[in-house]
Amino acid sequence: MIIIIDEASEKLASFYYHDEIFKLQWRSVAGKASMSEELQEKLYGALLGKLLDELQKKLPDEQQNNLCVYEIENNSGYTEYADNTAKANTGNLRKPKAPADYIWIVSNRQQKQIADSLGIASVGEPQCGTRYAVESLAELDIEYLERVRRRYNHIPWDIGETDRCLIRELSLSDLPALYELYDKPGMTDYVEPLYDYETELEYQKAYIENMYGFYEYGMWLVFSRETGKLIGRAGLEHDELGYMIAPELWNQGYATEVCRFIIDYARENTDFEELYCRIDERNEASVRLAKKLGFTNSGHMDDDINASIYRKNIKNNEKH
Repeated sequence: MIIIIDEASEKLASFYYHDEIFKLQWRSVAGKASMSEELQEKLYGALLGKLLDELQKKLPDEQQNNLCVYEIENNSGYTEYADNTAKANTGNLRKPKAPADYIWIVSNRQQKQIADSLGIASVGEPQCGTRYAVESLAELDIEYLERVRRRYNHIPWDIGETDRCLIRELSLSDLPALYELYDKPGMTDYVEPLYDYETELEYQKAYIENMYGFYEYGMWLVFSRETGKLIGRAGLEHDELGYMIAPELWNQGYATEVCRFIIDYARENTDFEELYCRIDERNEASVRLAKKLGFTNSGHMDDDINASIYRKNIKNNEKH
């Protein structure tokens, strides 16, 4: 991730005090002629050759002279799984596509408009008019900037890791693998199947925009850290816990491992006092898992589907 910022905003941003993770790449748009050819090539290549020219055309001279570009040398612990979405299915790493690797911490609406025209994610204080606004730049940290950059560029967030699994948001490129998962024996015995492809595509577009984009949680995908392949789906539909694991991995502790992570995630990142799950009474494996995780049966819900509600208070329990 590369950060564009002017000197005034730089001094107000919290990450300014952690400059050991930055490498100053470029100061003063107007002074680009004095840059080394190697650095010019790097910056031009990363921005498809147009950012510097566009900034010179649109920014006042005084802002050109105060603009800085920083490259994050250590991406705050984020894995490369999300940026390499297609790796599990194709074996190919994502090639960086500028300006998707950039985020601009803007200090005024003019900068925000220029960022929009260049397709660069931006964040700023409310008066700047950015989609992602903070009351104070001092609230910013690298993790937040990285998540804004990914959301703007439709790159799924990494939610976290367990010993054997990576949990991350769904992207539209995951749909073929998701259909393969749902087509495995037993996967839809107790859950609804996917829609036809076109309907599911539109549903997931709206889900990513509204559920992930607004609530910052939802049903996520579970990948094997060893193979990179999709092995399940799990997450939160508001305060409801949901999970499914590929049948070839049943009875190996994967569901327990993933669900414990999600319970801890909900405890630390949401205001939910409790979680619940709906379990078909015929699904004996899920009943056993719910009890193992500390859920208790709170009563029958629907006679037609033989479902019971299992609940767990998550605020009065220690982390798993």
